[in-house]
Amino acid sequence: IEVGDEEITRAADVDADDAEARRDGDGTPRADDQLKDAIEERGIHARRDLVLHQDPEHMNPWQAFGYVLRIPTIRTLILASSLGYFYFAGLRTFAVVFLRGRFHLAQASATMLLVAVGVGAIVGALATGRLSDWLIDRGHLTARIIVAGAAFLAAAALFLPGILMPSLFAAAPLFFLAAAALGGSNPPLDAARLDIVHFRLWGRAESIRTALRFAFEAVAPLLFGYVSTLFGRGAGGFGGINPKTAQSGAMGLEYTFLVMLLPLMAAGLIMLWARRTYPRDVATAATSERATRRGADHEPNSDVQERSR
Repeated sequence: IEVGDEEITRAADVDADDAEARRDGDGTPRADDQLKDAIEERGIHARRDLVLHQDPEHMNPWQAFGYVLRIPTIRTLILASSLGYFYFAGLRTFAVVFLRGRFHLAQASATMLLVAVGVGAIVGALATGRLSDWLIDRGHLTARIIVAGAAFLAAAALFLPGILMPSLFAAAPLFFLAAAALGGSNPPLDAARLDIVHFRLWGRAESIRTALRFAFEAVAPLLFGYVSTLFGRGAGGFGGINPKTAQSGAMGLEYTFLVMLLPLMAAGLIMLWARRTYPRDVATAATSERATRRGADHEPNSDVQERSR
């Protein structure tokens, strides 16, 4: 529509262009947009007190920090992912020591085994991202939350017998599957965090989450080492009669890894709890994006109309 020397794009054209941009290369809607459309069709309402009407790009860091942490599902996901990374950080630090002492391996053999187990994490990450999108396509709105929570619980359930197994041949497949489950928690969890935040806050939301996650990761090696020392004393472990033996150190780590499965299980249960708040927070993010987009579209139009008068 031309007004004077200016041109105003019709709302229908904007919506059409937006819909086209929201499609994959093969012309099908992306999974995140299918999710938002499905939530809207089911009549799930946004949290009005969290709907943004102005572009959040202009928020200062403290405003962005406060807004992100007011989103209920964000708080839940940050806590769950931090607990998951807490266990992973301790495992990553002491896994070689445990494998050497538990299965009487050389340093090189234990390292190679750890690399092989780590491949499972890659396999899991590739599988769960695809699985959660497939479930969303079939109408399961909280698929990303369920898959991530189930992955944490599966990792705990698989690490438990693997740690207790006396035979390497029996333990190695369990460790591989446990690593796949632990690595598989990340893609759906990361996608879920993007679903519930306005796209212009993605970077700052991830900064907040990463800072809190690093705090948990920094504490994990210290806590794992301290607890293994306590358990190892009775068996001549890190703080006992013969702290240099790998076998006695592994005994303390065995008990430590078993006890620290509790935070990993808690991460899974907390993720599943997020099913209650996730759909409304997705609806809130979608409503905020539409509201700020309309505001951006109307601002230049109002200037044109004023000049045309």
